[in-house]
Order: sequence, then structure tokens, then C-alpha cells
Amino acid sequence: MAIVSHQAHRRVSVRMKGRGEMRTILDNELGKISADIRLLAEMANHSILRATTALLNRDITEAREVKRGDRSTDQLRYEVENTCMSIIATQQPVARDLRKLVATTFIATELERCGDYAKGIAKATRRISKANIEIKPYNLAEMEILARSMLERAVVSFLDVDVDAANTVMRDDAHIDKLYDELLISVTTDMNTKALNIESGVWLLHAGHCLERFADRATNIAERVTYIDRGDMGAIEPAIKL
Repeated sequence: MAIVSHQAHRRVSVRMKGRGEMRTILDNELGKISADIRLLAEMANHSILRATTALLNRDITEAREVKRGDRSTDQLRYEVENTCMSIIATQQPVARDLRKLVATTFIATELERCGDYAKGIAKATRRISKANIEIKPYNLAEMEILARSMLERAVVSFLDVDVDAANTVMRDDAHIDKLYDELLISVTTDMNTKALNIESGVWLLHAGHCLERFADRATNIAERVTYIDRGDMGAIEPAIKL
């Protein structure tokens, strides 16, 4: 009887050890993915800063560099997605781990699109520079600072699964929308005043729209934090901006 009990205890110990090893492997993989998401966010924020600075300085060389740098963002996004799919297939995570992996694939795409908005601002820079027209800075610098702050805080809230921090990001969405509305009024007023402002005005509004959409991606990321924490897709605002 003692021999049977010893064998049963040994089998339980082996299973527990195996589960512990699998948990360690999963934790290591999740840590690597989190580091990649953090890097993607840093790349996106750096790109939008460079693009906006190039626009305000009419630096066409810097604008071209922003476009070239987008390839590395695309590559890292696909690496993150492939890793997530591989972990789901081989580790079979459940509950919060599974929700975080699913959300990570979504967030990697959002961060890659943030890089696309930086390219959009760089394109505006090239068009305005070719038109050789002086432009006002308007409130573009203020929009860029807020958009970068929102993305940085959204990603941190995602990595920490901090619902309160995510909520502050979502509340800032109304602020960035207000700034874009102010830009729209100011630029269209100048366009109506002087015909030479029309071409540059159109591209300035394009740049402002890119900043506003960049911030929307941050809001989308913040919304996923609630899903990870509660496991309820219904807790996410129904109108995610695409």
C-alpha cells in the first residue's frame, strides 16, 4: 500500500514539475512579446515625432527617412503576430494569458498603423516643401505631444493591465478631437483668406488628421485593457475607430 502511495505521489510530482516548466516557458515567451510591443510603441512614437518635426521645419530629407524607417516596423509587427500564434498553438494558454495574446496581435497591428500615419505626415511635408509656401505651425506640435503621450500611456496600461490608466487615455480622446477641430477652423479660415494657402492648407489638414488617427489607435489599445482584465468584449466601447 505504501509503495502504491509513493508511486502516486511521484506521478503527481512529475505532473506538477511539468506544469511548472511549461509555466516558466510561457512566462518567458510572454515577456519577450511584451518587450517587442514596447519596442513597436517606441518606434511609432519616434516616427511621429520625426515626421511632425520635419513638417514644421519643412525638412524634406528627414521626411524621406521617416518613410524608409517604416519597413522595420512592419517586419516586427509580423514577428509578434507569428510568435503569438505559435504560443497559442503550442502552449495552449487559457484565461487571461490567452486574452492577452489575442489582444497583442490586435495591438501589434495598431502600432504598425501608427507608423503609417507618420508616413502620411512625411508625405505632407514633401508636398508642402515642393509648393514652397510658408506655413504656420498652428497647434500641430501640441497635437503631436498629446498623441505620443496617449500611445505611450496606452501601451504601459496594456503591459501592466492597468484599467485605471487605460481609462485616462480614453478620456484624452476628446481632447485630441477638440484640437483637430481647432486646427480645421484655423486652416480653413486662412485658406478662404488667401488662395495661396489652399494647397498647403489641404496637406496641413492631412497631417492633423494623421495625428488625430494616431491618437485613436492609442485609444483602441487602451480599450483592450478592459477586455484582458474582465474577459468581456462587451466592456469595450462599441465604436472603435478604424
